[in-house]
Amino acid sequence: MSPRRKLVAMATAVTVAAAGVWTVVGGMSVAQGQTKPIEIHQAHAGSFRPSFDKPIFILAIGSDSGSKRYHRGGTPQHGRSDSIHIIAINPRLKKATIVGIPRDSYVPIACGSSPNKINASMFFGGPPCLIKTIENLSGGTIRFDYYMVGGFDNLENMVNAIGGVTVKVDPGLGSAKHRLEDHNSRAQGIKVGTTHLNGHDALAYSRDRHDYGRGDFDRTRHQGLVLIGGLTQARKLVKTDPGKTMGFLKSIFSNVHTDIKLVDALRLGLLALEIAPPDVTNTFLDGGTGSTPAGSSVLLSNPQRVLRNVADDAIID
Repeated sequence: MSPRRKLVAMATAVTVAAAGVWTVVGGMSVAQGQTKPIEIHQAHAGSFRPSFDKPIFILAIGSDSGSKRYHRGGTPQHGRSDSIHIIAINPRLKKATIVGIPRDSYVPIACGSSPNKINASMFFGGPPCLIKTIENLSGGTIRFDYYMVGGFDNLENMVNAIGGVTVKVDPGLGSAKHRLEDHNSRAQGIKVGTTHLNGHDALAYSRDRHDYGRGDFDRTRHQGLVLIGGLTQARKLVKTDPGKTMGFLKSIFSNVHTDIKLVDALRLGLLALEIAPPDVTNTFLDGGTGSTPAGSSVLLSNPQRVLRNVADDAIID
């Protein structure tokens, strides 16, 4: 591998790892053709360079498609978005906010003629439709710089590659085995409280809504906790074991398809590593549930207010 390719590998990998985007990262199996690679791209066409003097916005998308292990066909970027998270970074203050959007939120779809569940946006028009739908939901105050999308296999593989993630599991998981909504997938003995999860269990916890009273809202919040757990583990890995770090970077690079320029990837990676987990706020768009033409859905309470808040400086006041 040439010095430039090595640098691209390191920059891109550190960017992904340190940002904690565990819903959309890939594992080693893609090299053998078993898993689709994670896609990391500019959010908008044309010549674009992110400014490090103002907030940076990344849309992290976990897709329910393109996952052989869980019998999900197709490609991640043309499935439904199982998890949707805005990652807003304030470069000056070295702080970040994760805003989760419940996948069943009933909203106007940018590429459709009528409202629908937001997770259908990507199915109808790929990531560009989901990006535009959320930007519209913010009243035009948020404009994404980048997006990342991947499937279930990607999350599981990468969490395992970094040695797992530590999160505080909320009470609610009622049994040692929890169905993951797939035919042959069970999470073994997830322990309530602060616990270390492997990739399989991290995926199960991130997807579980049936064991919690607030359903989709709790699931979205838990996904944010896994993101922060990934950031914590990535920083620990980079700091304490350079040897393992290089192997991790090599694994990431073999699983990433990106058009991010070298200099931007490097700067984003270094910036992300400077953000301490306590300086990352995890929140989500709140609301209630109700019946809609799309079935039982999440009805958001004033999402524009929350998104306008974070659009200003990437921080929830």
